[in-house]
Amino acid sequence: MAETFLLEIGVEELPARFCAPALEQVKTKGEALLRELRLSSGVSRTYGTPRRLAWLVEGLSDRQADAETVARGPARAAAFDDEGKPTRAAEGFARSQGVPVTSLTVEGVGGREYVFARRTEAGLPTEIVLAKALPGLIASLDFPRTMRWGTGDFRFPRPIRWLVALLGAEVVPFDIEGLASGRTTYGHRTLHPGPVTLTRPEVYVEALREAHVLVDVDERRRTIWTGVAAAVQAVGGVPCPNGELLDEVTHINEWPTAFVGAFDAAALEVPEPALVTVMRVHQRYFPVEDTDGRLLPHFAGVRNGGAHNLAGVAAGNEKVLAARFADARFFYAEDRKHPLSALVGRLDTVVFAEGLGTLADKTARLVRLAGALARRVGADPAVVERAAHLCKADRLTHLVYEMPELEGTMGAYYAAADGEPDAVARAIGEHVLPRAAGGELPRTAAGQVLAVADRLDTLAGQFMAGRAPSGSADPLGLRRAGSVLVRILEDAGWDLPIAGAVREAEGGYPAGTGEAGALLPEFLAGRLRGRLEELGFRYDVVDAVLAAGTDRVADAVRRCRALTAAVGAAGWEDTVTAFKRAGNLARQGEPGAGVDPAALGHESGQALFAALGAAREAAGAALQAGDYAGVLAATATLRRPVDEFLTAVLVMDPDPAVRRSRLALLAAVAAIPATVADLGRLQGGER
Repeated sequence: MAETFLLEIGVEELPARFCAPALEQVKTKGEALLRELRLSSGVSRTYGTPRRLAWLVEGLSDRQADAETVARGPARAAAFDDEGKPTRAAEGFARSQGVPVTSLTVEGVGGREYVFARRTEAGLPTEIVLAKALPGLIASLDFPRTMRWGTGDFRFPRPIRWLVALLGAEVVPFDIEGLASGRTTYGHRTLHPGPVTLTRPEVYVEALREAHVLVDVDERRRTIWTGVAAAVQAVGGVPCPNGELLDEVTHINEWPTAFVGAFDAAALEVPEPALVTVMRVHQRYFPVEDTDGRLLPHFAGVRNGGAHNLAGVAAGNEKVLAARFADARFFYAEDRKHPLSALVGRLDTVVFAEGLGTLADKTARLVRLAGALARRVGADPAVVERAAHLCKADRLTHLVYEMPELEGTMGAYYAAADGEPDAVARAIGEHVLPRAAGGELPRTAAGQVLAVADRLDTLAGQFMAGRAPSGSADPLGLRRAGSVLVRILEDAGWDLPIAGAVREAEGGYPAGTGEAGALLPEFLAGRLRGRLEELGFRYDVVDAVLAAGTDRVADAVRRCRALTAAVGAAGWEDTVTAFKRAGNLARQGEPGAGVDPAALGHESGQALFAALGAAREAAGAALQAGDYAGVLAATATLRRPVDEFLTAVLVMDPDPAVRRSRLALLAAVAAIPATVADLGRLQGGER
């Protein structure tokens, strides 16, 4: 019989950012555990709130599937004598496997015969295997930070307060640090603080709903957004959508109820990003806009509780927000007493990084590096250098000091208010982009250059100081900086050599700081590989492309696209086979050897030599135009001549002159696609 299974881990409130990854782990690791335990099941889903992680599995079999194990023993000749009777070796092997010697079988392996023992391991009842396995499943969950409590060694991000484990109507018994599993869960901390007894897993969602807990994450998210939209409609506005904020609010509430509040319209004198940051980041409120996208003096909040006394809740939140906005207005007024440029001279009071100088040093390096990069990629050096000179100054403003999330954003506002050109202000605002993985990238050329220069200077300095990431540790966020750098270079489409840019960045540091050497380009090549795989290119296509060069990001992306298209064309596998054979043989030739057409001998060699000339010309023209598809098309024209040549002649001819010329011909053939990819690394074809 199949039953429904429920596991619930009841905890003190988890940080919101832990919840979604933890639920994903519960599902993926739980399903893997069921497969490992040979337990068949139906639909598996997770539920959760900040106080619980739950996993519900439908149609879980009531016992494990039987398992057959096969063990190979001694050779047949050692296991049986001339009369076919089992020897001591056979008897000992059978005894070690727990089977009668008469059940041993003989099978051939690699031309020899061996005895085998087969035995069937009967499946155990599901509740027995789960009771043994569930503590390990819970212990295997990974979190950014964990803690111990009590006297035990078990670690979890928050203390575990209760455990529910039900298979049908029965409890699956296990314990963690003396806390035993059962059928008792708990409702909302204030609306229903008492225990909730579960008779079966199927009642879980509705039983908790009655206890004022919406345990379905998607339902809770929809309830929040619907409630927020309805609340702000009453004041003639619409909520500003923000997926990250909605996710966070979803994971800090169990019984969400939306409300709307107001603030003094005089606060709207402060730049909108500052107000929005206070509401979203510090208070977890949804800002409210009118239908034209202008900020209104209202906000929507979400209460973890019922609808009673919502007016009082709103009033309390209004007081908190009023104080924060009063601070923001004061800070903004203080910041505007001086132009942004006046703060540049104080950057020498702020350390950039240990051993790498101050923000003043960082700024000087950025002006130099960004200007050099601008000249290479065709951006306006004057705009870039001015933006680089000002871009770190907002770190010394009151608003950014209080809200570091506004770095760059406030710099752009202040620069524009000071009368700086729009291009300069935009570059200052864009140089910190993207702010999060997958976030918005810089859109202007000056912003792209400055964003690249900023990350490149940081990476070069930290690598020169010997602080490259190692293992899984990356406390300085250098992997993220490298990935961002690659994304911007990809998006900008520049033909910018990474190694040259790294040398340029190193030149901004004093002699004796250290050297990034080949480490940083190699590190960025790894980030490039990750980005290409993220874009969905086949791993062997990525291998082939990067083997031909990792120094230009956008170029590698274009080569991946061209090779991916070629791989999907008819006859491509035969082309790969031909070029792998040619390349393997060519490696035995003399480097730099030339082709003597007269020494090729057979007419197939003359035909390949002629086809090579035409392919070289076509590939060269295509390469000049940046047409990698054209290079690969020229490559494909050589498939048949290569096949005919390799079929007709002995490349390794006894005559040294003939052998040298034939190997040189194959080396020239293999070189045609080498600027795009190393075809030898592709799947398919002979190796």
